[in-house]
Amino acid sequence: MDYKKKIKYAEGVAVQLQEQKSIELIKSELKSDGLYDPDIDKVMISARKILGEKYQPTINEFLLNNKQIHGSEEFKLLDDQTLDILIDKESRKIASAEKQKITRLLREGKSGEEVFAQVDTRFLHAEAAAAHINKLQEIKQQNSGSGRMVNILGGVGLIALTLILLFTIDRLFYVLPIIGLVMIVRGFTTEKME
Repeated sequence: MDYKKKIKYAEGVAVQLQEQKSIELIKSELKSDGLYDPDIDKVMISARKILGEKYQPTINEFLLNNKQIHGSEEFKLLDDQTLDILIDKESRKIASAEKQKITRLLREGKSGEEVFAQVDTRFLHAEAAAAHINKLQEIKQQNSGSGRMVNILGGVGLIALTLILLFTIDRLFYVLPIIGLVMIVRGFTTEKME
């Protein structure tokens, strides 16, 4: 199915979804029009995107203000399944924005506790927020001068230990210099905070 045909069907399905026509009935009508299941799925996704563009700002406002969405006058034209999908999509979008806020605040030099206090845990659960903060702090520590120096010196130390063992006990441990090289490379590279 080409793009124009898919959009044409999707716009019609979006109208039908707003009229609260059942999804099963819509899919059976699409199938009777000669569409195959993969094409029907694409049309349904596009139709929900069309509805999302219309309703996402309002859903966002309702979520952030703890307003009741189901049964609200603004969403009476949507069936529950479509509304649930749009709510889930917007909740994930808000959670992603919270992660970006965590990254920004840590870059500004705020402590982990200060950052955690500013996280909206309605959308980004406390455990996920704490894990994200810890991960970013580890990356920041690793990227700091002392963290990088520890990696470089540790790598050089492992290579030196390999040489000492080779000359004293006449055995070569291949793993030690490989680990040492990896540590040296990690010391010279930095991870990106995201």
